[in-house]
Amino acid sequence: MKKFVFFLPLLLACCMLSAQDLSGTYGYTMPLDELPKDRSAIPGGTLVLVKTEGNTYRFWLDVLTGPPGWNRGETDGTITFKNDTAGYEFSFEDDDHPCILKFKVSGKTISINSQSTSLHCGFGNGVYADGDFAWMKPQQKLDNKWLLSQYPGSAMATIKNSNIRIYKDELCQKVSGLSLPKGTVVPQIALEEEAFYTEYINAQGKLVLGWIKLSDNK
Repeated sequence: MKKFVFFLPLLLACCMLSAQDLSGTYGYTMPLDELPKDRSAIPGGTLVLVKTEGNTYRFWLDVLTGPPGWNRGETDGTITFKNDTAGYEFSFEDDDHPCILKFKVSGKTISINSQSTSLHCGFGNGVYADGDFAWMKPQQKLDNKWLLSQYPGSAMATIKNSNIRIYKDELCQKVSGLSLPKGTVVPQIALEEEAFYTEYINAQGKLVLGWIKLSDNK
């Protein structure tokens, strides 16, 4: 009986995190003697999480240092939390040193610990992801308009037909069972010969992602 009582809090904590939706905006600001006139350039960090399924999330990370460099670091990817931690690792082409980020949830705060240099993560000089990102108030609206703003360099595509299939793979062999409304504008994040990868946040705040055949959207 004592063993059951001892492990019960750990079991409950694990189940609570599994049921919890961490989607939202987290961040921090660096103290400055004088705030810049451009309030969009306040030093600090912003972390956005949007749930896809289970304990898996797409994340967008933006870190800006203060004077004199005012250097920026930006990255995004997909992470899966196990209990209260998640790891992210990627490498640029021809780079033998990966960018490794560790995420840890503690209440309404997500801490990031980087195990790589700013160069290997594609950040500006002296920019690191490390920090405690607290739940921000007020929360920005994470809708499809916000998502489109995250891909300013991508071409945009309009969904021309209803019930277009969304595939899990670029070869369009595994159907995801998801669909996009006709008339929806989505980014062409990655374009292959016969399909493009896209993402979309629906009215319920769910992130829909996958590959669309170019021939299906004529």
